[in-house]
Amino acid sequence: MTTITLQLTPELEQKLQESIARQDAFSIPQLLADALAPTVEALLGKKTSYNKLEDEHELEADLDRFFDEVEHRDGSIPTLSDYALSRESIYEECGKQIQGKFTT
Repeated sequence: MTTITLQLTPELEQKLQESIARQDAFSIPQLLADALAPTVEALLGKKTSYNKLEDEHELEADLDRFFDEVEHRDGSIPTLSDYALSRESIYEECGKQIQGKFTT
């Protein structure tokens, strides 16, 4: 049998103890999952902590690179006309669908 020790922050440990005292069957598994995630990451040799701000910056950088690539394409990506995106076009299509419901 393998034993895995979880390193809990004082805040997480307090929340877990409070949830156990309340017998909160919903929050206990969630808190344990939150505590287990960094341990699993460490066991797999990946990053050991989550930094939401870094993840957001990484996502923003990825999106910037993607949009830069799209912007510099040779026009091979089809685009919709201004009319296709216009309010008139959208409501025109809705009107056809509504009329079709009443005429059939």
